Amino acid sequence: MQSVIAKLKGYTRDGLNNTQGELGRLLSLSPLSVKLDEDPTPLEPDEIVVLCSAQLRQEDVGKKVAVLHCTNDQYLLLGVVE
Repeated sequence: MQSVIAKLKGYTRDGLNNTQGELGRLLSLSPLSVKLDEDPTPLEPDEIVVLCSAQLRQEDVGKKVAVLHCTNDQYLLLGVVE
């Protein structure tokens, strides 16, 4: 049991260390599209996962958003940056 808990903690720590925060612009909600500040190619809908509490609205299109680049090459959209 101890070894399993230690292994899970190691995976969690590794994920946090390898996760990178980025900023971008919300291009559209349907289909979901985000253009990162550091990348000329917009993210595809299958690359983006939205945090439930983000509560994105149509009026948020064009605004700056915060995303986390995760170790599985997906991006977690955290919400609009004010």
